[in-house]
Amino acid sequence: MARIAPYSEDGPPAPAPATPGKKTMRLTVAPPTMQDPDQRPRSCWRAFRETCIESQTGQAVRKFIRGRPFTIVTMLGLFLALFLGEIFVVCQVPSNTEQDVVLTIVFALFVFEWVGLTLTDANYLFGFFFLMDLLGTASMVLDISYMAGPDAMAIEEVTEGANQDNVIVVRAARAAKLGARAGRLSRAVKLLKMLPGMSTKEDASKVKIARVISNQLNTVLSTRVAFLTIITVVGLPMFQIWQYPEMDDSMGTWAELLDRNAMHFKQAANSTVALQQQIWLQSEVDRMMASYQGFSYGPFKVCYGDLSSNSVFQCRPDLLTLNYTSKFDTPDRLASIRQFSQETIQLSFNLVAPKQEESLAGMGLLCFVVLVMCVFGLLMSQSISTVALLPLERMLSVVRQRCQQIFKYTTDLKDDDESEDEDDDDQELEQSSEFMLLEKVVKKLAAIAHLSSVAGEPEVKENMTENEIMTLNWLQGASIANGRRPGLTEGDEDKSTSMMPTPRGKDLSAITAKIPANTLEELNTPDFNALSQTVELKIAIGTYVVWVHEGCVAWVRDNVPETTLFKFMTACEAKYPSENPFHNFSHGLDVLYNVSRFCRLANLQSTFTDTSQFWLLIAAAGHDLGHLGVNNQFLVETNHDVAVKYNDRSPLENMHCAMLFQVAHSSPETNVFGNVDKDTYKEMRKGIIAAILHTDMVKHNEMIKELSLLYQMNSDALDSLKPESVIKSSAGTCQTLMNALLHCADIGNPMKPWEICYELAHLCLDEFFAQGDMEKERGIPVQMLNDREKVNRPNSQVGFIEFVICPMAESITNIFPQLDHLAHHLGINVQNWLQLWIEEASPPEEQSAKVSERVRRVVLRLKMVMREERGIPVSD
Repeated sequence: MARIAPYSEDGPPAPAPATPGKKTMRLTVAPPTMQDPDQRPRSCWRAFRETCIESQTGQAVRKFIRGRPFTIVTMLGLFLALFLGEIFVVCQVPSNTEQDVVLTIVFALFVFEWVGLTLTDANYLFGFFFLMDLLGTASMVLDISYMAGPDAMAIEEVTEGANQDNVIVVRAARAAKLGARAGRLSRAVKLLKMLPGMSTKEDASKVKIARVISNQLNTVLSTRVAFLTIITVVGLPMFQIWQYPEMDDSMGTWAELLDRNAMHFKQAANSTVALQQQIWLQSEVDRMMASYQGFSYGPFKVCYGDLSSNSVFQCRPDLLTLNYTSKFDTPDRLASIRQFSQETIQLSFNLVAPKQEESLAGMGLLCFVVLVMCVFGLLMSQSISTVALLPLERMLSVVRQRCQQIFKYTTDLKDDDESEDEDDDDQELEQSSEFMLLEKVVKKLAAIAHLSSVAGEPEVKENMTENEIMTLNWLQGASIANGRRPGLTEGDEDKSTSMMPTPRGKDLSAITAKIPANTLEELNTPDFNALSQTVELKIAIGTYVVWVHEGCVAWVRDNVPETTLFKFMTACEAKYPSENPFHNFSHGLDVLYNVSRFCRLANLQSTFTDTSQFWLLIAAAGHDLGHLGVNNQFLVETNHDVAVKYNDRSPLENMHCAMLFQVAHSSPETNVFGNVDKDTYKEMRKGIIAAILHTDMVKHNEMIKELSLLYQMNSDALDSLKPESVIKSSAGTCQTLMNALLHCADIGNPMKPWEICYELAHLCLDEFFAQGDMEKERGIPVQMLNDREKVNRPNSQVGFIEFVICPMAESITNIFPQLDHLAHHLGINVQNWLQLWIEEASPPEEQSAKVSERVRRVVLRLKMVMREERGIPVSD
């Protein structure tokens, strides 16, 4: 069974004070030192490449490759690579040896140039010529016979019924071969630099940057024009691959006609009939030979025989010998033979002339492309010189004349220690481009303005920490040895960075002390199963989860008494119908546990406000209060009082919201909002209602779209595990993500470990089937997944995961990569459901293969959102 990439689940994040040294660490104020770029950590490849570029050997290799002698050799190699194969076809060379030897040498030459420039030229890697040289070099394998090239000693075979297909294949092969040569042809662009007028040879006293820009523009624009020419000439024929072949189909037609006559001869009932058929076949052969007398190609061999099952034709002259006279001889180059093999007849055609014409046309096309490239390159060079070079020379000459005065003025403002560096600048003036000079001028002017405005020590503003003061001192060049924020003592600073230690597993009260230790441990893992707990333990666990949730623990202990929270959970348990197989208090507790755990794994404790996390937990605990064991559609179809009351709009979810607040306000002992101020309560109520209403599956697809859009707009921040700016960008975004967390926890059964997933799925289907039974009794349509007589449990889960749960897992994991364990479990579970379905239903092989392919695609989608696949570090 296929596996998804494993995940490392984050444990509970350690609170700030648990990190040793954070409270006592002090920075020593000292002059800042800039790290030498050469001393920064570098990858092995980068270090190796930089060594090659800077070494004498690397410089010598680069100079050799860029030199004129090697360029001439590579141009000769390019000529051979472009035309040698066509020349051999025109000359009808019968073997591969000579061509393979020459092209192998050229291939080695191209590889040497590509590798050499990759290792020794800093600007070559991933540039235009790097990619095109790579394509051109790799395409050489398509011309060398012992690699992937055509075999001059192989006859072109066309078997029965494959004429049309072979024509399309041959046409596609030609287009692919010509396209591959585009990379090779791009090397011809280098010829442009050697043409008169393409390179600027002005005297060294001319403006350097103008010459550089002119040469660079010539190169860039010429290469782009050349590339466009290549793509246009090479790409257009590819659109004709699937058109009806504009070629002579007579060869295949004659083969089929003669085969039909030969079959009559073979099936003759007696010798008289056989003789008549033989005479008729002979006459058709003579007629075929005569029809090709005016063509440059035609048949040179016809034989009668048998076509074996493995498409090998064996001539049988002992059974029938056909007499004919052909003006065509057997070609020396076997690749110029096209052989049509039918069931009883084999025709061999001499295609030397068409092959030669095709090769000459290909050579002409390549020459035309090179000519167009050169002509347009020259025209582009002249245009650049007129439009860009002359104005730049005039403008930048003024820059060079004024730079020395600016440098001298700035140097006068520096200390003696820095004047030596400025002398170096003066020495480099004549060797620097004007753009570099302009950059230096800007820096100098900025230094002038800064030095003129700085007076005395930097100002220490209020509410600045010690670290901020030191940073300010360093940036402004001041030197304050012991800067400290006024009024902040060491003890106060320690208090300002402290956090309440995480109470998970600690500070158990009389209410929660009954929870077993192993259950407390399971709450830190994905293995907690609410179904295995007693009613008393479920209430205690629900109380515990809210009471110790890291994101709101301090606020809860200040505003919600534990006894109130416990009685609220007790009242919620009573409102959940215990007769429901699935939608009971176990489900409410499971969703509460899921939401709390999601927040902890995604490190959202400090992102969402404490009051927001509290109401989200309360919403999770009561999101299905009073569930009727049926869905909204059933209530609407039966005109149930709840549907009528809420106008058929999310009747269950509206009822859950109302019942949650009824439970809270039914008694002061259960009112978890009793100590909340009015404005905060309004915000809590608004958030709870929105979150619970979004658990309606009608809103599922809309939520997936919102989450997908949110990720696409903020992928950089989310992939870097910094969702704070995204979440806090607007109240709407915050509410959307909290809705998503609750909804994901609500439908997250398939994303749990397999044992829990299996048990919950069967309970959920039991509830569906019970509704289906009621639908049958009432004579209303039985909804999807509700008919126990038609629904296969494992197969239903495969579809549910594919169309509903997988998009949710992708979306929530994209936004919160730390939750990729959900995708991990889901990938395993969907494969397990597939295996169970195959074992239980024994579906036809074709159906099994289709469903297996669907599951494979689901697993692949889930794998792509894993942190390892996305390059996101997985913390221990």
